[in-house]
Amino acid sequence: MKSLKLRWLLIGNLISSTGTSFIWPLTTVYMHDYLGKSLALAGMVLFIESLIMIGGSYIGGYIYDQGHGRLWMLFSIMVSIVALLLLVFFNKWPAYPILLIVNGFAGAIANTIINALAASIKNHEASYVFNMMYFMANIGVVLGTLIVGFVVKLNIRYIFVVTLLLYIAFFVIALTKYVFENTRIEKGENPAKGKVSQKTATRSILIISGILLTYLMIQMGYAQWQSNLSVYMQSLGIGLNKYSYLWTVNGVIVVIGQPIISFLDKKYRINDFKKVYLGYVMFVAAFASLIFAKDYLHFMISMIIVTFGEVIAFPVIPAIVAKLSSNSERGKYQGFVSIAASIGHAVGPLLGGVIVEMFSYELLFETIVFLVLVFTIISLIITYFNLKK
Repeated sequence: MKSLKLRWLLIGNLISSTGTSFIWPLTTVYMHDYLGKSLALAGMVLFIESLIMIGGSYIGGYIYDQGHGRLWMLFSIMVSIVALLLLVFFNKWPAYPILLIVNGFAGAIANTIINALAASIKNHEASYVFNMMYFMANIGVVLGTLIVGFVVKLNIRYIFVVTLLLYIAFFVIALTKYVFENTRIEKGENPAKGKVSQKTATRSILIISGILLTYLMIQMGYAQWQSNLSVYMQSLGIGLNKYSYLWTVNGVIVVIGQPIISFLDKKYRINDFKKVYLGYVMFVAAFASLIFAKDYLHFMISMIIVTFGEVIAFPVIPAIVAKLSSNSERGKYQGFVSIAASIGHAVGPLLGGVIVEMFSYELLFETIVFLVLVFTIISLIITYFNLKK
C-alpha cells in the first residue's frame, strides 16, 4: 500500500493557506466598505464564524477517529469549493457572510483531519512534520496577502475566483496524494473498531490540558494584535500603514526563522517541552512590554518577541499532542488544538473591547500577562510532575 508523502501534505498546506489568505484579510474591509455594514456587525460575523469553526474542529477530529477521514476530508473541501463558487456570483448581503461561515466550517473539518493525518506520518519526527506544516502555512499567508493587494485593484470578485482555483488544485492533490493508512471505507470497514479501549493515559490528558489552556490564553492575547492594537496605535498617532508593517516583519521572521529552528531541532534534538515553555515565556515578555509601549519602536520590539514566541511554540503544540494522545484518539486531540485557537480568536477581541471600553488598554495588557503567566506556571507544574511519573 502507498504511504503518505510529506511533500504532498506540505504542498497542499501551502495551496490551501494561500487560498485562505485571500479571504480573511478582506473580510472586515469588504463588509464595511463594499457592503456598507458596520464594524460591529463585521466583528459579529467573525465571532460567529469562530464559534462555528470550533464545532467543525471537533467534528473533524471525531470523524478521523471513526475511520472516515478520507471521505469527509474530500467532502469538506468540496463544500468549500461550492461555497467559493457561489461567492463569485453571490457576494452581497446576506449571501457573503453565510457562504463565508459555510467555508469556515468546512475548512475547520478538513484542517483537523489533515493535522491528524500529519501526525500519522512515520518516517519523520512529529515535531519536524508540524514545523514544516507551520512553515508552509505561513509561506501561504505571505503569498496570499501579497498577491491579494494586486488582485483587488483589478476587481474584488477576482479574489473569489483565484481562491476557488486554488481550492480546486488542493482538492486534486488531496484526492490523488493523501493516503489514509488505517482507513478502508471502500470495503465498509471501520478501522477504529476494536481500538475504542485504547484511551489516552490520564497523565497525558493532564499535560495536554495544561498546554492547551495556556495556548488558549496566548491566542486571546495574540488576537489583540489583529483587532484592538490597530485602534490603540492610531490613538497614539501611529498610522495604519505602520501597523501593517508590523505584520510584514512578523511574516519575514516566521519565513526565515522556521527553517532555522527546524534545522537546529533535527540536529540537536531539542526537547519539545523546553521549546513550548520557552515560547510561552516569550509571549509573557511580549505582552508585558505592551503595557509600556507608547511609540512605534516599542510596538516593533514587542511584535518581534511575539513572533519568536510563535515560531518556537506554535508548531510544537500539535506535535506534543500527537505524541501524548493514543492512535485511536489522535483526531480528537488534534481537534482540541484547533478548538483552543478558535476560542481564543473568538473571545479575545470581544473581551479586549470590553476591558478597553470600561477601563484602559494598560489593564487589558496586564490582564493578558496575568492569565498567560498563571496558566504557564500551572501547566509547567502539571507537566513536570506527570512526566516524572
